[in-house]
Amino acid sequence: MFGSRLRVKRFEDRIEKYESVPIQKGKILFYGHSLFTRCSFITGSKANPVLAEEVRMKDGSQAIINHGFGTSSADDLLYYYSRMVRPYEPRALVLITGSNDVAYGYSPSEVVEILARVVNWAKADFPGIRIFCFGFDPDVKHKGEKNFYTRFRTEYNQILEDFCARQENCEYVSLVDQPFYFENPEDVGDYDSVREDIFASDRNHLNPQGYVMFMDFIRELLDDLL
Repeated sequence: MFGSRLRVKRFEDRIEKYESVPIQKGKILFYGHSLFTRCSFITGSKANPVLAEEVRMKDGSQAIINHGFGTSSADDLLYYYSRMVRPYEPRALVLITGSNDVAYGYSPSEVVEILARVVNWAKADFPGIRIFCFGFDPDVKHKGEKNFYTRFRTEYNQILEDFCARQENCEYVSLVDQPFYFENPEDVGDYDSVREDIFASDRNHLNPQGYVMFMDFIRELLDDLL
């Protein structure tokens, strides 16, 4: 539909699981790749805490709907927008993509261009919505590498940050600048200095300890919306 290079319908089973739950409107909606999937109710990593259960409104009510689906790209987020975002009428939208797109052959500018459609659709559908665009999430799998992946990561983060700076109510969030990913304060911001003890055995995804810290970060980030 959108000139995708992917078979976007490969996620139908996961989308249908989300659709099996009654729609709740006006929540903070998380939408993106496996960083979100692994702390959602459809995750295969059962030991990980569930974002929507752990991060709540200050009165204890539900704050978050998590529509993450692992290995997704920006094209997938765009394709499923009408089912995974629009019916929920979110008051805030948290987006992440990029790390899978590089493997699918997209350029950094192409990814941001596609993600920009998601942002613009949300702003048109829900005037005044707050949008948070996450940069590349750190991992230990690529520590010390200087290659196409790491160059893509740097360029993508810069293009995405520049895009968000031009948008109203759209905030770029640099994950590599979050202290919980590092043992030493002086290492913050350096992908090659990420701590290893908060990652799973695949060296790519957070483990349960990492997700506990990730949820503390989310509470701080969204404090004025909780």
